[in-house]
Amino acid sequence: MFRPGVTNYPIFLFVFILSVSALLLLACRTVDLIANAQATPTRARVTRAAQRATFTPLPTDTETPLPTDTPEPTETEQPTDTPEPTQPPPTRRPPTARPPTHPPPTESPPTPIPTPTVILPWLINGSVSCTGGSDNASTVSGTITANNGPAVGQRVQGSSGPGGEPISEVPAMSNKDGVYKVTFICSGHACNGDFWVWMVDAEGHQVSPFQKFSFNSSCRKGTVNFKKR
Repeated sequence: MFRPGVTNYPIFLFVFILSVSALLLLACRTVDLIANAQATPTRARVTRAAQRATFTPLPTDTETPLPTDTPEPTETEQPTDTPEPTQPPPTRRPPTARPPTHPPPTESPPTPIPTPTVILPWLINGSVSCTGGSDNASTVSGTITANNGPAVGQRVQGSSGPGGEPISEVPAMSNKDGVYKVTFICSGHACNGDFWVWMVDAEGHQVSPFQKFSFNSSCRKGTVNFKKR
């Protein structure tokens, strides 16, 4: 009859010991494998250059400059109070002039003052004429009348311009019939060009209008009559 705990105990002990031995053997084998798996450290080869000592030069003694005297700071003048800028008073805009409702009147140009008409005491009587004649001289003649009769001793002057330098210091005089004659000679021959005749008083003042004559080969004898106003 089978009785557990008495007959099988030796067998159980043998199996237990065998199992522990196998476990120990397996543990030792695992430790050897781990030890062999670690890398063997390599030893570096030391070269001669690495073994040669290097020379480091010692620093030379340099003269340290003595410290210079630092000037004491000068006192900074306190800034004076700056006066605040004064603003000029606002400039008033001049009022805008309104446009005139009506246009300013147009200023008319000043009226020229008429030159007073000089009333001469003697007038030209009738028409004026000029005919051809000799080239020895150019002449102007006529009759001077006053109160429907001959005016005796009246003076007639001639010039190369109206009121210009007279051709003679002695004017032509009218005779007892009131006839006068003014002669124009230039370089021994009859004068050509424009000339004027007019009456003057005893002081040489003009007393009649100027009368112009243009002398040429077809105008040598001019005629003009005067009368009292």
